[in-house]
Amino acid sequence: MLFYGPSFSMNVKQLEEKLATTHGVNEKLEVLDELASYYYDHDNYQKAITYYQEAEKLVPAGNSLAYYQGLEGICHFFLKKDKEAYQALLGAKEVLRPKEDDFDPEICGLVHYFLGSLYEYNEANDSSLECRLEAYEYLNHLHREAQWMLLAGMSRNYEQQGDLRKAVEFNTQAISLISNDDPEVVFIFESLGSSHYELGEYEKALEYFSRVLEVDAGFERKEDIYFSIGLCNQRLLDFRLALKSYLKLLELKELVPDGDSLCWLYIEIAHCYYSLKEHEKSIECVEKALSESIEDKEENAEIHSYLSNNYYALGKYQEAVEAGEATLKISDQFHNLKIMLPNLALSYYQLGQEDKFHFYRDWCNRAFSDLRWTKELNKLKI
Repeated sequence: MLFYGPSFSMNVKQLEEKLATTHGVNEKLEVLDELASYYYDHDNYQKAITYYQEAEKLVPAGNSLAYYQGLEGICHFFLKKDKEAYQALLGAKEVLRPKEDDFDPEICGLVHYFLGSLYEYNEANDSSLECRLEAYEYLNHLHREAQWMLLAGMSRNYEQQGDLRKAVEFNTQAISLISNDDPEVVFIFESLGSSHYELGEYEKALEYFSRVLEVDAGFERKEDIYFSIGLCNQRLLDFRLALKSYLKLLELKELVPDGDSLCWLYIEIAHCYYSLKEHEKSIECVEKALSESIEDKEENAEIHSYLSNNYYALGKYQEAVEAGEATLKISDQFHNLKIMLPNLALSYYQLGQEDKFHFYRDWCNRAFSDLRWTKELNKLKI
């Protein structure tokens, strides 16, 4: 499609006058195309539609009709008239003739590209991907922005299907085409980070999550990014960097409180301090968490368990067993039970309470027979 700027040879009024006096079909189509293109390039899509529709009446079914119907559908799309956009784009798709000489691969790519977007908006993921795969065949005929947006859209389709490897493949292609100055690039970085994280590729995930904040320090979901960076570092066993991200997130949450419980965040912070052997700080964090409203019993038990863990590490074995028993009265199904149970057994071992030691050692054998700490417990005798 041509761009008509200040050097445009005729003004709109002259073109409209020419249209009124032109009788040859080809000449009339040329003027209609110029008028429609002018209004399209000036974002007056409704006016452009009138000229595309007039042109459609003058051409037979085939690639010429697909050209005008396709452009009409794109205009409806930009006007957020989904029903009309569907009708025009599907009509264009039906009359495309790839084997004929007047086939326009760019129009074919654009028709399928915009249909893919419409299907995605209406949560028809399989149909969206099918259209985008067709558009992908003509990727090199699309302008650069449409190329990366198509690739990013395909990545979202594959994410919906659970094919994260394909999602990474197409998002990686997309970022090779988009500038870091484009505000949309951060969403692709975020998506790549999430996909790599779910694939267990934490270093790659960390790289992309970090790039989000490098490119846009005021990213709209900055809190989510800090949490994701913390999780990546935690999976990589870099608890110091994980703690740094979690504390930054806590600072943001405390600056703009929303009334929601922060227990989930305190759990991560407590775990980091515990892993760094900063047990007093971990206990302080647990106490802050316990001042929150905690409705979920597994979450409540999880944060309580760090009292037992830290007391054991500090050699406070009586406090450890009391905290551990209190935790199990809340729930015995929390995430880090495999950390607390061995600590509880070892605390009873240190206190010389044979029956309790055997009870929790046997529980560890039933629940976590492959755990290194369980094997160590089996070597102990009272």
